[in-house]
Amino acid sequence: MMFKGTDNSPFIYGSDDKDIIDGSNFNDWIKAGGGDDLIRAHDGHDRIEAGRGHDIVRAGDGSDTIFGDFDDDLLFSDTTYAPRVIPHSGESDDRLDGGPGRDTLVAGDGADLLHGGEDGDAFVFRFHDPMVGTTHCYTTVMDFEPKQDRFVLDAGDFGKGDLFGANFVNHSKGFPGEFVDTFYNGEAANAHGEHVVVITDRGFTSSSAAATAIHGEARGDIIVYHDEKTLGQEGKTHGATLAYVDSANHAHAFAHVDNLHDMSDLTSLTAENFGFI
Repeated sequence: MMFKGTDNSPFIYGSDDKDIIDGSNFNDWIKAGGGDDLIRAHDGHDRIEAGRGHDIVRAGDGSDTIFGDFDDDLLFSDTTYAPRVIPHSGESDDRLDGGPGRDTLVAGDGADLLHGGEDGDAFVFRFHDPMVGTTHCYTTVMDFEPKQDRFVLDAGDFGKGDLFGANFVNHSKGFPGEFVDTFYNGEAANAHGEHVVVITDRGFTSSSAAATAIHGEARGDIIVYHDEKTLGQEGKTHGATLAYVDSANHAHAFAHVDNLHDMSDLTSLTAENFGFI
């Protein structure tokens, strides 16, 4: 069944069948019901409740809140079809909550909040340069569990776009979809050019400081480090930061993990926590 939002009502209800639901360009509240649904919210600041079933949700422009509910869902914070456009400040800050099930949560531009919920989830990053205007804003993952979750870095169109299409270098182990080919977890001084480096002996106040502390880094490498910034500096607290190396001794953050509070939490990260597509 197909449901389409109107200009007259912000409420859109689905059924318990397999629905295709299109929101309006206003601020919608979409409640999909059961079934394996496709939900396209379009513009506006929307609230989407996907309900039970294996659902696909594309939030679109605006600051949206998505609840995946039960089962395995695929949640996109932004549209995947339109050309990439830098939003105005605060207009693309989305919240995705997967709920129970093995969910895939796809971050976009803006200061997104991702909560995977129960079971093993994939947190997908399409761009290493999430921006709002001229200010770098990055995604916060609220509940990463190293034993069952993973970060997935999209390298599908690397080098084909301009500054605003930047994404990741494919360092998968053999084929896209597999985990990273070279990995290091330990003291900064003993890292030597691995494609994902997790630093566990000290924290840093900036991504470039972390890049300077290791050896052999190259463009496209990923550094994970304990963030020693306090609340008020970019609005983040102690936790883990993921950074992208773009030149020697220089990197910039693209994600923060709130629940890895202590440096010792990073020791449990392995190569299988980092995949490429």
